Amino acid sequence: MISVAQLLAALRTLTFIQPLVLLALAGVVPLVLSAARARLRQTPIGLRIGVLVSRLAIATLAIVALAQPTLRPAGHGRAVVFALDVSDSIAPDQLAFSRDWVARAQTALPPGSVSNVIEFGARAQLAGASQPPPGASTDLGAALQLGGSIVAHDSTLSPEIVLLTDGWPTAGGQAIDALPPGVAVSYVPLPSSAQAQAQVAVVRSLNVPNVARAGDRIDINLNLQALQPTDAQLRVTLDQTVLANGSVHLEPGDNQLALPAPLGSPGFTSVRAELRVGDQVSTLSAVVVVKPAGRVLVLEDDPGATEPLVKLLVDQGLQVERRPASSVPPRAEDLGAFDGALLVNTPATSLTLDQQRTLQSFVQDLGRGLVVIGGPRTFSPGGYEGSVLDDVLPVSATPPIEPQQGSLALFLVIDRSGSMDIVTGGDSAGGGATKMAMAREAAIEAAGLLQMQDTLGVIAFDSSFQWVVPPTQLQSQDDVQRIQTRISTIRAGGGTSILPPLQAAFDAAVNVDAPLKHIVLMTDGESNDRGYEDLLARMSANQITLSTLAIGSDADTRLLSNLAHMGGGRSYFTERSTEIPRIANKETSILTRNAIVEGQAAAVVADPSPILRSISGDLPALSGYVATTRKDRAVTALETEAGQPLLAHWQYGLGRVVAWTSEAQQGWTSEWANWLDAARFWSQAVRWSLPAPVQSEFQPFVSVGPDGRSVSMTVQALDAEGRFADLQDTRATVLSPDGSAHEVALPQRGPGEYGLDTSVNAPGEYRVLFKQGQREEVAAFVAPDAVEHHSIGSNTALLDQLATASGGHALQDPTDLQPGGGAGPSIQLWPWLLLAGLILLPMDVLLRRRA
Repeated sequence: MISVAQLLAALRTLTFIQPLVLLALAGVVPLVLSAARARLRQTPIGLRIGVLVSRLAIATLAIVALAQPTLRPAGHGRAVVFALDVSDSIAPDQLAFSRDWVARAQTALPPGSVSNVIEFGARAQLAGASQPPPGASTDLGAALQLGGSIVAHDSTLSPEIVLLTDGWPTAGGQAIDALPPGVAVSYVPLPSSAQAQAQVAVVRSLNVPNVARAGDRIDINLNLQALQPTDAQLRVTLDQTVLANGSVHLEPGDNQLALPAPLGSPGFTSVRAELRVGDQVSTLSAVVVVKPAGRVLVLEDDPGATEPLVKLLVDQGLQVERRPASSVPPRAEDLGAFDGALLVNTPATSLTLDQQRTLQSFVQDLGRGLVVIGGPRTFSPGGYEGSVLDDVLPVSATPPIEPQQGSLALFLVIDRSGSMDIVTGGDSAGGGATKMAMAREAAIEAAGLLQMQDTLGVIAFDSSFQWVVPPTQLQSQDDVQRIQTRISTIRAGGGTSILPPLQAAFDAAVNVDAPLKHIVLMTDGESNDRGYEDLLARMSANQITLSTLAIGSDADTRLLSNLAHMGGGRSYFTERSTEIPRIANKETSILTRNAIVEGQAAAVVADPSPILRSISGDLPALSGYVATTRKDRAVTALETEAGQPLLAHWQYGLGRVVAWTSEAQQGWTSEWANWLDAARFWSQAVRWSLPAPVQSEFQPFVSVGPDGRSVSMTVQALDAEGRFADLQDTRATVLSPDGSAHEVALPQRGPGEYGLDTSVNAPGEYRVLFKQGQREEVAAFVAPDAVEHHSIGSNTALLDQLATASGGHALQDPTDLQPGGGAGPSIQLWPWLLLAGLILLPMDVLLRRRA
């Protein structure tokens, strides 16, 4: 007998193939009534009702039949594949539980059900085979694929795969990708094994970099698994050095730990983690290929100023070479022997445009590192704004716009000697300008850019000098215009003597009350004066700076560059009058927007950064820095309390760039000399910028599969021109833990790519030498002892993911498989509706005749 509940459940599955036909029912009643009204007017009421009902029933049955109704009631039969995990991670009592559960479930299945049993470990197969699958690994994906292929695909049965496993796959691909379509995947949680209760904690994974540099601080990442709250003993060693040896408290599930460790000399470094709970011990090992420390080029504009920093870097194991910043070659390839470069307190004007582009290509194209260290002559004071260096840096050299602090005293010392009357930038007929005219234009431009309350003085000199504009504090725009008019009257003629007018400008600047005092010398530099060093030393003591503008192709640029360098300013050169407004604007903007911030400043951690790894506590205070502006994509690791960047870094093309806006181990950072972490800070800043210590044109890689025995060896190779190195004889020599070695050929897989998938039989540390022609590279890997013994408990997260994605669920008892949830056979109702209409038709005829 079919119960009412079952009937209602079946009706809920009613569907119509042509549902729009049902709209015709809306016209059936009025049509039948209107057609029969006249003929049945004299018919007795009872007979009239009978005729109307029969006609309405026949018409309704016909229309509903044309809509093709279909019933699909739930079926009771099941198509079930029971998948038993027989890998080494399943204890005998757990396997016995699984077999008993399956036996009871097969008995409890409803009539008409179909079931199969498969077993899986390293592979999946039907149960009852002469040999069980190897248990050294667990291929859950293979079990799902086999189960999906043998499950009965019958529309009257509900297909389902029931997993009896701990859910820890150690072989094959992602289990979620192996879900068979249209098949529910459920699972049975396995009880804890009485035999395995003593194993309450294991080392699940141990991860270290495959390759690193000598002196690098790497992170040893551990995943420790526990069944219950546990106190265990953890011992971690790096070769023979003990990094950790003590008690750790573990919570149920995964416990993540990270231990920093410094690497020693080049070679192979073994890392071992041992977790002990009572008499149970779980161990895992890894190996790091340690390459030589990076080779770094220190570019300095002031010889000897980098000595404290260089000493720290050398003590940290880096190979350091010092050169003048002006020695940067015109091609980045000429710096190919270096892994990174440091540009220390060097103004942009000390580098030609080609030299700046060399540093840019060094980072962007060659993938090397660049660390720019600040000082009074870098960033905005160093003329970085709008330069190639400004584009490379992770900070903008433009200082933030803030109210000006104090006024500026600017003194222009202009050469009016006879040599300044020469036309440059073209001949006299071709639109060139005299050097004198260019100097006047630069002075007029500079005067127009000053602010009210600034002080301006102008000296013109040849073999003698005179004040064209005595030191004057600007009170109005009329003052500016009068000064510009006086400047325009300067005419060339006479000899050249630079030192006396510079001395006069210095004497006047000393007596001016202004926080910013600056002198600009405009000349072709043809002078034989001596004694600049003493004057510039006194200028420095009084915080008066000097910039120079060399005008004309015959200018003594070496002298003027040295004067600007010793004077703490910038050196400019031009032979084109069109560049004068830009130079004047740039120099005056640097002065009026003072970027040098002096006074005590604290370094505050802003964004997380690997450069600050293992550095704890407050950083020493700074006594000054250069104000810059953040860039959006950069990481600002340290900033001042005012929010201005101190330490920033980013990826630039293939390489990395670090910017430090204060000085290094001197001047503004003099307190850092006694900071215990100073060496680590600078070493990590430089090392972060360096590229990975592998040959960019010959990169090997070795990966071990989740089963701990399958190994994939690949090489990506390029030729000297940067093209894929194809059709090359590529080989790998594998040194096994027992000392034996064997060579294998790596066939080509793709453009410049060679590889081989193989396997190893024994656990331990393996070393691999890759060779292609004259090129060689080494790698190493560790095959674990038994991957099945490095997981405990059940991976319910993965099992729930599989169940949710496929429509399955967790099963506790075999009766949870009742009743069948699948759809039974579909029933087409339209033939029965037509039959009912045909049966009613003779009755309708009989009633009409009676009527």
